[in-house]
Amino acid sequence: MLTNAQVREAKPRTIRYEITCDSLPGFILRVLPTGKKVFFARYRDVDGKDHRQRLGLVGPGFGVDEARREAMAILARREAPTSAGEPNPAARTAATAPTSVPKSLTIREFALRFEQEHIDMFLKPETASHFRSSLRRYILPALGDRPLDQVTTLEIQQFVNKLKPKPCAANYARCVLSCLFTKAIKWLPELQGRANPVKEVSRFAERAVERFLSPDEREALERVLHTAERTPPGRQGHIGRDGVWAIRLLSLTGMRRDEIRDLRWEQVNWRQKVLRLPDSKTGKREIVASDDVMALLGKIGQAKGHPQRGLVVCSKNGKKLHSLGATWRRVRLLAGLPDDTRIHDLRHSLASDAIMDGVPLEVVGKMLGHKNYRTTQRYSHIADTALREAVNKTAKTIIRAGQGRAARSRPSKPSRRKSR
Repeated sequence: MLTNAQVREAKPRTIRYEITCDSLPGFILRVLPTGKKVFFARYRDVDGKDHRQRLGLVGPGFGVDEARREAMAILARREAPTSAGEPNPAARTAATAPTSVPKSLTIREFALRFEQEHIDMFLKPETASHFRSSLRRYILPALGDRPLDQVTTLEIQQFVNKLKPKPCAANYARCVLSCLFTKAIKWLPELQGRANPVKEVSRFAERAVERFLSPDEREALERVLHTAERTPPGRQGHIGRDGVWAIRLLSLTGMRRDEIRDLRWEQVNWRQKVLRLPDSKTGKREIVASDDVMALLGKIGQAKGHPQRGLVVCSKNGKKLHSLGATWRRVRLLAGLPDDTRIHDLRHSLASDAIMDGVPLEVVGKMLGHKNYRTTQRYSHIADTALREAVNKTAKTIIRAGQGRAARSRPSKPSRRKSR
């Protein structure tokens, strides 16, 4: 029998390898050279074709017991009979195992289909990763064994309430559950016509964490980036050049982090000075680049030998930058920025600077790639501040002008001469 101890002790090798469970043929652990460990269910269809269905990565909330239950459910439903008409041993083992599969699908069982037919097919990689994390860490450990047709709104509300210390995680888990039930009601005949039990579940209020860089913070950030670009490896203050370029592009364009990490030279139109993103968070997007942005792209291209294809910023081996988190922490510390300053705040800061310079909200929304104007309304308070400053400045100008005219039109007093 495959145990948690075996999983822990399985060490990575130069090539991937698999460990098969003796007591449940078809239940497999795959160990990758990177050290990641993945559970699979292996079965054959009626034509004898071999299939492997991914169950998930080993991690918090998803160990041998959880993976075995999912494998048993899959093998019991999908294993084909042998040529002699006898059930496949794996299917027979799953069917006679002590922990039998409930007749109606559980959340855990349906989650497999939800991952394969929705998460993997339609969600962007980062969103898909967040969905899986929420399922593995929160939803499946708490509600995984509950039949879909028996889950109530009260039950889900109690689950969400337990996550109150983590309001963002609670709200996200609620979102994932709502999506899961929406698909279940749409795909499963036995649930059609049933109301989504998540619909009436209350959300927690989340404190806004947006902040904007002050002029002094902007100056400190630019100083660090300028120094880092010119500091050779091994010297104090050195930061990987592609990471520095990525942060500078973020600061100048207000693009999202993944948009910068995915940006390719083929998407840069030098003549029209635009960046054409085929698949951003809000779909196809065209970014009007400033002269400074085009100059920076030209500088990056020159340093890399003027490539025509490939990623604009990348790792040393030409791969997509894994993350900018470590680079940003280094830059933030060197610039003396507060600990709560996130890399995404560069995007907010660009919007704030544009509004304070008098750019209309509608135009700012286009700069940021907002699909819905209401998204840009989050910056309306800045626009109100800029408007108030403009009104006060105009009023003072008018008053000063009026005072000047009054002074010029006022008759001068005759000077008194002392009598001698």
